[in-house]
Amino acid sequence: MKSPHLSAQIEAAFPASVGVLSDQFIEAHPDLSRLDASVDLHAAVPAYMAWCARNGHRPAELVHDYTVDALAVFGRSRKPELAPLNFKFTCSPEQRQVVVNFLQWCLDPALLLDTEQVERSLKRWSAG
Repeated sequence: MKSPHLSAQIEAAFPASVGVLSDQFIEAHPDLSRLDASVDLHAAVPAYMAWCARNGHRPAELVHDYTVDALAVFGRSRKPELAPLNFKFTCSPEQRQVVVNFLQWCLDPALLLDTEQVERSLKRWSAG
């Protein structure tokens, strides 16, 4: 299930992510949380989310699972020295809402994602 509307929302909320990582790069490096520390999360995270929205018809791709897992991790801490864990708190309210919209979309059973992990991520991103 593709979601062009969601992809457009992601790109509007995170304009720095547009065109930063190619689909080929994302598919070759499906685990967002294992990218080099020099990668800008404000570009990479939404690029991975947009890839998922464009490729919802390919639920067997691990990019979907790894992106949900990364969002669970990236929404945990307010400590600036733990940059990946602090990602949620560097996002604007609009950006956080787009992440919540993405995670709600991930609850669609057709995506074959671990509902428990999606709900865990959603809980972390929905909390203030």
